[in-house]
Amino acid sequence: MGGKDYKAFIVEGEAREPLIIQNMSVVYFKHSNFKIITLPAGQNIYMLWQKMIKDEFETDLIEVLREESKELETVLNNLTRDDFSEIYLFFDYDGHQKNLREGERDRDIIEEMLLSFDNETENGKLYISYPMVEALRDFELGICGDWKRCYCKIEQFGQYKRTSIGREDHGDFRKYTFDIWHEILNIFAMRVSCLLNAEKMISYEEYEQLITPLSIYQLQKVNLMKSQVFVLSAFPEFLFDYFTIRFWNVCVTRSWKAVDNCEKI
Repeated sequence: MGGKDYKAFIVEGEAREPLIIQNMSVVYFKHSNFKIITLPAGQNIYMLWQKMIKDEFETDLIEVLREESKELETVLNNLTRDDFSEIYLFFDYDGHQKNLREGERDRDIIEEMLLSFDNETENGKLYISYPMVEALRDFELGICGDWKRCYCKIEQFGQYKRTSIGREDHGDFRKYTFDIWHEILNIFAMRVSCLLNAEKMISYEEYEQLITPLSIYQLQKVNLMKSQVFVLSAFPEFLFDYFTIRFWNVCVTRSWKAVDNCEKI
């Protein structure tokens, strides 16, 4: 394909995630020398992982997607895995148990997936939103949030899409500006500091050392034991990983988070 560089963003949904990636591409990648191709999987990413396991990872993810979807076959056209320098997957935590097979419910499937998809230049790198993609819009301007809203009970996952849209000023992913993303990134840094039980805002060096999609999931297990998750979006995590320290230093402009009554539950 003429030596062009492509990056694949594989998502589960066909509605919200492509809108976020399109907006993020305009804000942060408009002048990049590569093209982002968003590929809605049309199924739970867990199912794609199962297909790759069955084939012992001999078939790459791009070919699995091509085989599974006539629509994606058209989008991919003549592109092969070699045309994509990086592959990223974005997954909602909330639905992962629905497709587990007999004998798998005692295994930590999420951890296995994160270990399988841990490198964007190989099988792909998986990012997880807790509880789902709508976590991106679940924030209040200027603060990381009322601590009660930092958590979502598992039994409330079904209502989360509706309750997370309560803030009309940033409910539409298509209208996110640089300033809104700046706020989102600040709040993510605040929240991830909270998740680590840090006494102050973590530095980029601490972020780089301590935070990965797998380590976030391992930290979430404490909350899962309480039948809840700590609300956290995957997209700011991706941006901090992609752009590294200079980006962090520009974006993280607050010294700390919090409302005065912040506490754990």
